[in-house]
Amino acid sequence: MAAPPQIDAALEAWKISQARQLIETVSFHRWAGLRLLELAPGLCRLGFQAGGDLIVIGGYVHGGILNGLLEPAAYGALITALQPGEHAVTVDIHVQHLRSVPAGAEAVLSGRMIRRGRALGFLEADCHVDGQLCTQARITKAISAANPPGSGGKAAA
Repeated sequence: MAAPPQIDAALEAWKISQARQLIETVSFHRWAGLRLLELAPGLCRLGFQAGGDLIVIGGYVHGGILNGLLEPAAYGALITALQPGEHAVTVDIHVQHLRSVPAGAEAVLSGRMIRRGRALGFLEADCHVDGQLCTQARITKAISAANPPGSGGKAAA
């Protein structure tokens, strides 16, 4: 059985809930087997087991899947700096794959907030296996007010 995640007690309950929902309610994240490992101000660590449908011919995790798994780690870090009613979407991402994530490996994804401005969040995320850096990313997210249900995509005034 996996150890419970380390959650900073100073975080507001709604931020913890939103981070958990990010992992538990998005089908892609569930399919990949993401687990919340740690959540603290400006930091989110996730884990996954490299296996099953994540693996391509050659015995490693598909690079496009890693790209997609870096996003929730980065967004989790930004969630800790959002205000009630805010959300963020990716406007830029740059990913570098330095070494493969082999089948059977336990991978750790770490997202860190570099800077949060009024309208943009600057983040970095990486993937490590056994302490070795495999993939790194720089991600920029646009921050705005959430669109309430039934608003037709328009933010609340």
